[in-house]
Amino acid sequence: MYKTFALCFLSLCMMLVANASHAQTADSTFIAGVKDYVFKEMNIVLDGTFYTHRDTSDQPLYYLYVSLKNKVEIPFGYNRKYATFNSKYDANIVATYRQNMGYATFLYLAYASSSTLLNKRLLSYRRESVTMIVFHELMHNYIEQFKLDIPYDFNEAAADILGNYGAKKYAADSHEINLKTVKKQLRLNENIYQCMNHCIAEISLHPDQTNTLTAACQQKIRKLLKHGDLFQHDRFDFDINTATLLKNSYYSKNYFLLKRVFLKQKSIAAFLDIIKSLPTNDADAVNYLERYL
Repeated sequence: MYKTFALCFLSLCMMLVANASHAQTADSTFIAGVKDYVFKEMNIVLDGTFYTHRDTSDQPLYYLYVSLKNKVEIPFGYNRKYATFNSKYDANIVATYRQNMGYATFLYLAYASSSTLLNKRLLSYRRESVTMIVFHELMHNYIEQFKLDIPYDFNEAAADILGNYGAKKYAADSHEINLKTVKKQLRLNENIYQCMNHCIAEISLHPDQTNTLTAACQQKIRKLLKHGDLFQHDRFDFDINTATLLKNSYYSKNYFLLKRVFLKQKSIAAFLDIIKSLPTNDADAVNYLERYL
């Protein structure tokens, strides 16, 4: 009798664990609900078939970032923010070429992009992370649809604001995802941004100490990531050099300014109205945003 009870109890526990695990990951139906919520908050339905088609290859897109070795800056004559590749082999050839020129490189694997295709990796993330991704990428599509000519780093920072705080609002409104988990992820993201911003500032003051500073930054980030989920590890768990910092500076440089502006608005749509009129020049954009503080 006791053996039968024990087996039944064990089966029940395994079933509960399986159900909990399933509840934590996303599927196309869940993503469709988040997408509809984003459109409602944006007060617009964007053009396109977002998150309705599957990427059958399940391969990431490779983003290559190149920086000066002791300065977080794109080398002279290398005007693009990054180069994209469908093949890791091709990306590695260019990365090796740039390294031989004395530059720092960072090859980032992206499983989610503004193409908004579904793939195996994306669907393996927790629902909280997928919600952040959907908000983030649809913000990029919003900027593209309205043909907003805003500085690239503000584009990325605004998308991350919407990703982090949009997910928090969705958790509070829908209860489809765990609010406590979203808050934890948000804090971790912002702590990593602050860590990278601090490292970038220190390198600008002490370029001769770049290796020491990046090693210390990497140690802090990996300590923070002990509490991170799979998506945060995919996004931040890399060897830190000036190219890694360059990539993340596009998100983090203006993030905290935009955060203050966002939190003063009463809705996501009101925040988007501000972004719509953002000047094309970085300095002008900062001055413009400070009016809303």
